[in-house]
Amino acid sequence: MSEPGDDPNIHSGRGLVQAEGCEPVRVRYRLVIEKRPEGAFAHGTLTGRHTGLWPIWLEPDAQLRLKSGRTFAISLTDLVGDVAEFEATGPVPEL
Repeated sequence: MSEPGDDPNIHSGRGLVQAEGCEPVRVRYRLVIEKRPEGAFAHGTLTGRHTGLWPIWLEPDAQLRLKSGRTFAISLTDLVGDVAEFEATGPVPEL
């Protein structure tokens, strides 16, 4: 049974994903932040143009910038059509 406060934080909105050597891509994001014993962990999905996400998917390091200006270091782990899955690769900022 889960304790109060164990539920993940879920955020959604519009943002920008970019990687070195790739054109930035406007995306809609769904960001899930989970608290784990080793610290916060973030993952989620991005919806954007497949032709823009494809080169970023091939790069190991990318950055997701939320409309609020907060940024996350991420890596795209899967890409099917216009939807990419990602995981945070660095510290998860407070939202």
